[in-house]
Amino acid sequence: MKPHHSGNKNSLGLSRLALNDYESIYVIDAADDSYVEYNGAKSDSQLVVHGYGDNFFLDIAAGLREQVWEEDRSYFIRTFNKAAIMDSQRQGKNFSMRFRLDVGGSPMHYVLKTIRSSDHSIILGIMNIETQVQRELASESERIAYMEIAESLASLFEVIYHVDIATGYFTICKGVMDASKSILTQGSGDFFEWCKSYVPEHVHPDDCDLVLRELNREKLLATLQSSGTISLTYRRMIDSKPRYVRLFAFRQRDTGRLVLGVRNVDMQMRRENAGETYSQIAAALASRYEVIYYVNVETNAYRVYSSGTHFAHIGTATQGDDFFLAIEMNIRKTLHPDDCERMVQEMKKPRLMRHLGQSRSLTLNFRQVVDGAERYLSAIIVRPVQDICHIVVAVADVDTQTRREQSMLTENETFGEIAKALAQRYEAIYHVNIQTNEYTEYTASEEFAKLGVGRKGQDFFLESQQNMKRDIYPEDYPMMAQAMKKERLLETIRETGKTFLNYRLMLDGRPQYVTLFAVRPKEDSSHIIVAVANVDDAHRNSFDYEAVVDSARDMANRDALTGVKNKRAYVQTEMEIDEQITEQKNPAFAVVICDVNGLKEINDSKGHKAGDTFIQNACHIICDTFKHSPVFRIGGDEFTVILRGTDYEHRQQLMQKLTIIMLEHMQSGKVTLASGLSVFDKSQDMRVQDVFERADSAMYENKKRFKKQMRR
Repeated sequence: MKPHHSGNKNSLGLSRLALNDYESIYVIDAADDSYVEYNGAKSDSQLVVHGYGDNFFLDIAAGLREQVWEEDRSYFIRTFNKAAIMDSQRQGKNFSMRFRLDVGGSPMHYVLKTIRSSDHSIILGIMNIETQVQRELASESERIAYMEIAESLASLFEVIYHVDIATGYFTICKGVMDASKSILTQGSGDFFEWCKSYVPEHVHPDDCDLVLRELNREKLLATLQSSGTISLTYRRMIDSKPRYVRLFAFRQRDTGRLVLGVRNVDMQMRRENAGETYSQIAAALASRYEVIYYVNVETNAYRVYSSGTHFAHIGTATQGDDFFLAIEMNIRKTLHPDDCERMVQEMKKPRLMRHLGQSRSLTLNFRQVVDGAERYLSAIIVRPVQDICHIVVAVADVDTQTRREQSMLTENETFGEIAKALAQRYEAIYHVNIQTNEYTEYTASEEFAKLGVGRKGQDFFLESQQNMKRDIYPEDYPMMAQAMKKERLLETIRETGKTFLNYRLMLDGRPQYVTLFAVRPKEDSSHIIVAVANVDDAHRNSFDYEAVVDSARDMANRDALTGVKNKRAYVQTEMEIDEQITEQKNPAFAVVICDVNGLKEINDSKGHKAGDTFIQNACHIICDTFKHSPVFRIGGDEFTVILRGTDYEHRQQLMQKLTIIMLEHMQSGKVTLASGLSVFDKSQDMRVQDVFERADSAMYENKKRFKKQMRR
């Protein structure tokens, strides 16, 4: 029998097209089931008749049944028949079935598919789909493996990306926190290219560059090659608000794939940032406090955020389980005996918490003894407003400040004694604070005493006006009332440096001549001194009261040996500048510290008289160098200079000049001294003491270099 359809153009045209995809093509006459089998020639455009027959369904079905894989035979026999094919044709559908053939003892996947033709023929093709099936099986295996990965990471990540390194194709699994509700979707295109558009739209602008840089294909693979994993924290915009997320990535072993998981760590990061902020605050306070304790009052556990050298020396731990037990042991170990029991009681937890419940803060002053040395400390205890579970205990070193205050108190008492001694000759002396108007009155005369000897008053100018109406001779009152107004008096002193007022005071029922002298000491610009002398017995001769008051001032503020200002004067000047710093006036000044070299050797070998001369010679050098600045002798062999004005502007040249003089004196065997300079820096200095300490350190470094030069 010859092929029925070899000349049918429509059927042959379809066959040529179909043969591009199928190994074999059968063209079947739907009326009598006759058929022709075609195979493709070497050229895609040529068809080669492989066989033909009268009944396709009997011939071909019988032949295929012998070749179908044993496990698929019953399915093949049941499914492959003319009725099923024609039914599909009538519905306008293609008939298609998959089965396996036995090829060399191994199953090989095939598909049989029909195509409807306009000439009532059936075109049927058989295609080898083994490669496609294996790909599908691999894809399914990969999907199952990916879901297993997603489920195993479900408790950690909100979204997971599974990326093919070679192609960039990726799968996204969202909602994996609940594996039963996970949504698996295929990504669009190359993962790394997709990131370039996705990241700018969803990541905080400040973090975009970082994320894009780390998710660059070469960069990411290099990082994974070196470290095995990568962890990246950044901010993702969620509902228009930045939220911290963390990306974790690793490379699957023995595969060409990456797993990237993203989780929300916003709460964790904000807690960490809050803790870091507190640590930064504690670190910032470290320069002002010896030690800072952060105490949990519910558990008594504590942490030490900063510690000074003294606390490190005595072994204070950086953290502990019971603050109140540890602090009591520390108190008994290191505090002065006179302060020990008081501080133990104050630091008892019930008492301390009761105090903090009333005022939220408490300050305790005490003395610590380490290696036999006593120093003053102050503990400031605070309960934060928004943190009821903790207290903060900060211990500050107030030794220098306390000793200065004690020294000032002693020196003020000395000044008071001097003033009272002068008051034996002069009727009254007033020390007036022109900022507050407060004053101290020194008098030994009952006639002049209004407040008593050494008593204090609240408003010198107001009380003076009130007293003048009662006590001044009527003819002199108008003049004195104008002259003693605060603005008028200070203006006169500002213009001339001092003022004299002669008037008559009603004493013992008669007018007696008195002289009032007022001056503003250069060393104490916030005060004026007002002295009143009875000159009636001296036949109304006027006395030079400025010399008298200056002598009192010099006795209190001058160093007897050198004639320069003493430590008391320095402390007063330091307090004035501290006040300017507090008021943010930002004064321009520098501190120079000078220490005389070899004084002890001179005293030991030549006696203290030679040592005094040695100090005087050193003082002359300092005064000659810094001609426009006040020089203070603050210790036996230590001098301080506060540079302002022209000396401040030329400070480096003056220090070089001093260095040259010292080199010359070192060669000639004359007196030498070590020196150090420090300039006030408003960005970090809160008091003169800060500048002083840097200058002191610089002086000691200079002294070390000097000693090395002397040994050469």
